[in-house]
Amino acid sequence: MIQRYFRSDAGTYEAVRQSLNAAWGFPNAGTVSCILPADDPTAPIDGQGRIHLAVTDEWCQWDEVAAVLPELLASGAVEEITRAEYLAALPQGD
Repeated sequence: MIQRYFRSDAGTYEAVRQSLNAAWGFPNAGTVSCILPADDPTAPIDGQGRIHLAVTDEWCQWDEVAAVLPELLASGAVEEITRAEYLAALPQGD
């Protein structure tokens, strides 16, 4: 399984999350959201307030994601990052 990692400001993240939720019919009886809300206390957020996201490469190829991801990356609204950068944003144990 190939993973891809991204980060963006909370506003962009939420706009994409809400758009995908609408496209996929979430919330429903089994799923609340396609990805964690930006205000979820477990969401990986770096010191600059950017939300980090890890997804499978397959997820990025789904029609609804593939329709918006290239433009988000090209505009700089979303940045693809390395696994190490993603891991650095995760909460660290005490």
